Amino acid sequence: MATKCPNCGAEIKWYNIKADCSKCGVSIPNFNWEARLEEDNKKAEEKFGAFYRTLNMLKYSVGGTKLRILRIVMSFIPIIGVIVPWARIASDSAALNFDLLGLFTEGTSTIKFFGMLFKNLGGIIGTMSAEGFSGPVSFTILGLLFVLLSIVTLVVAFFLIFITFKKPKTKAMWIADIIGLVFTGVAVFLFSSVGGKIGTEPFTIAELTFENATASVMWGIFVYMALNLVAFLGNFLVSRADAKSEDQLEKERLEKVRIKEEKEEQARIRKEQQRLEAEMQAEIEKEEKIRKAKEALAKKNKK
Repeated sequence: MATKCPNCGAEIKWYNIKADCSKCGVSIPNFNWEARLEEDNKKAEEKFGAFYRTLNMLKYSVGGTKLRILRIVMSFIPIIGVIVPWARIASDSAALNFDLLGLFTEGTSTIKFFGMLFKNLGGIIGTMSAEGFSGPVSFTILGLLFVLLSIVTLVVAFFLIFITFKKPKTKAMWIADIIGLVFTGVAVFLFSSVGGKIGTEPFTIAELTFENATASVMWGIFVYMALNLVAFLGNFLVSRADAKSEDQLEKERLEKVRIKEEKEEQARIRKEQQRLEAEMQAEIEKEEKIRKAKEALAKKNKK
């Protein structure tokens, strides 16, 4: 609601609900409505223009070229590496597999281990502290932590494709991929070091007690690293490839709109021509029928 009269500038009290100014009598809602309407139209055009530019950049960043479409697939593929086995700790009494769903190994899967972990979190932290954060329990839990960090960076890198769509040549995605690979490398180091930390004494992780245990890194973690390299390659190539600017994309969009409108106009003209031709043909046929009828009537009258 206006606080001043647009014509005379008089202050309008908050309790004044009249449409006309009490000072000059002008109708406030209708004052200079044509100029205000034109201004609203300009603002609407600017907003639509900004919307179309944003939409152009989003479509181009995600699937504007074959390489960018391939990049989406290459960035999503590493999720397969999450379900394959990464590492394993086995003993006579228990087996812990960093195999998310337990599809490839027997024993306690990662999902089940998470449930145990949260139930015994305080005890595990106490055991890690007693080991000086350098024993088999510590290296196992830290290895799992770095696995989770790697997966988080993988997800972040994927969504950055959509978040950073206004910067089609950004390095953010492949930098995130490198960070994820570093986290995975640390996880490999920690898991492979667990075996060297296992002594002759049994040890417990959450609800699992291991006696005469062995630890090993499994093939899945290398598959995961390879798939992360694929994602990195896709994001790196996109960041190095030529990219169109907002102005170029908007120019292309307007050209497509122009061509579409021309085709629609030509189709309308052809339709109108066909209608007129059909009307003319109908008129000619009608006149021909009238002429023949007159001729027939004239012959009948002569008889």
